[in-house]
Amino acid sequence: MEKSYMEFDLHTHTSQGSACSRMNIWDLIQAACERRLDGVCITDHDFCWNPEELAKYSKESGIQVYGGVELSTSMGEILIYGVHQSLLHLREDLPALIQFVREQKGVMVAAHPFRSDFALSAFSREERGLEPIEVEELCRRPLFGYVDSLEIYNGRSSWREICAAKDAAKILGKKGTGGSDAHSILSVGSCVTVFEDPVVNEAHLVGQLLTGRIHAKKKEVSRNVLGM
Repeated sequence: MEKSYMEFDLHTHTSQGSACSRMNIWDLIQAACERRLDGVCITDHDFCWNPEELAKYSKESGIQVYGGVELSTSMGEILIYGVHQSLLHLREDLPALIQFVREQKGVMVAAHPFRSDFALSAFSREERGLEPIEVEELCRRPLFGYVDSLEIYNGRSSWREICAAKDAAKILGKKGTGGSDAHSILSVGSCVTVFEDPVVNEAHLVGQLLTGRIHAKKKEVSRNVLGM
């Protein structure tokens, strides 16, 4: 029976655009196909893919392949979808960035928004004599006034970080997305965004991220992809 929803990994990195990644684009796409994803977004660091090139990969693979960017800004890293040109000149000017993204009909998502707050360490905050982190206080950060959504499920985040992001999304009244943050094939598809309505093209995907029926989830992934 044909499923009534679609799963996209909205946060991935390739070696062509991110020096920290250990997989090329075709490895990524093959892993996504093996894990029965409907599509992937390549969000390399401060690097934009050519949409026409990605359209060729979509045609050859049979899954939807789109390009976004993970932009490093003065307020944290932001996943941007629907924009296909360099944004480096705007990363220190968030008001100008959001205005430009809106003009391009794009969408902005706070990537792993609490990574530095809940970073794994040998000792918990309590053991180090620090006060517990209150999510309500974290939600007052200026970043959340600029982005449309928060990344809730990230394949490289701790469970405490994920729980904080889920709570923050509720407090802020924003949607939550999911993405593996994969830098190797073993992580592809570990976290996804579920679209309850069909995604037919990139503009439709961006529109659903803004106003559609979506939710994020964590998935179990096989270690047998590509013979690993």
